[in-house]
Amino acid sequence: MAAEDLHPSTHLRAAAWVPDDVEDRPWEEAVALAADWIWERSREEELAPLLVSTAQNAATFGYADLDEIIRAGGHATPQSRSRPDRGPVLAFVPDERSLHFAMGLARGYSLAVVEGSTPLAEWAAGAAAINLLTGQVTTSQVDDDVRKDLDSVIFYGGRNGWTGADEKAQVRRFLSDHISGGRLTPDQAAAYALSSQSVSDRGAKRLRELLSRNR
Repeated sequence: MAAEDLHPSTHLRAAAWVPDDVEDRPWEEAVALAADWIWERSREEELAPLLVSTAQNAATFGYADLDEIIRAGGHATPQSRSRPDRGPVLAFVPDERSLHFAMGLARGYSLAVVEGSTPLAEWAAGAAAINLLTGQVTTSQVDDDVRKDLDSVIFYGGRNGWTGADEKAQVRRFLSDHISGGRLTPDQAAAYALSSQSVSDRGAKRLRELLSRNR
């Protein structure tokens, strides 16, 4: 596939997610939606899907759809000793680290995500991910001008993870007013930053920490 056919910031062929937006939705339902979608993508991409999670030593998850993916394509975590080949990926309840890991493995292919305790709505918007509950592409809850300032902050300091004094100062200059005014939360900023392949999981966490100090 040509590079121009991939998403410009995630470098994914396609993305989808199941939001964790209600307390009583059975995990089996969320997993089934994500699994059906990634199997459809895997047939088109002619590779079996891989499961990515945070559970390093898990041989089974108790969900038939996840166990089927493990049998077909394997299971990996950021702590895995060997790095699997790239291909379609299902990320199950990822944190920042495992989501970044999953995006790297799915680069050039498709990624499905089942959201857990780490808020990912703005990641989904930045990745143009399909909400599998609605069938619609996810839209951002952040205003355009705020997202433009986020893009500037990511462009300037995202690759270095906002470790430098100038980069931290730019975060404060561009985003502090949005945080204090209630137009942006640290979680939203971190999730949106993760939709860029140039931002590491540590960088996203650092951005959240920097913005949390301004609240």
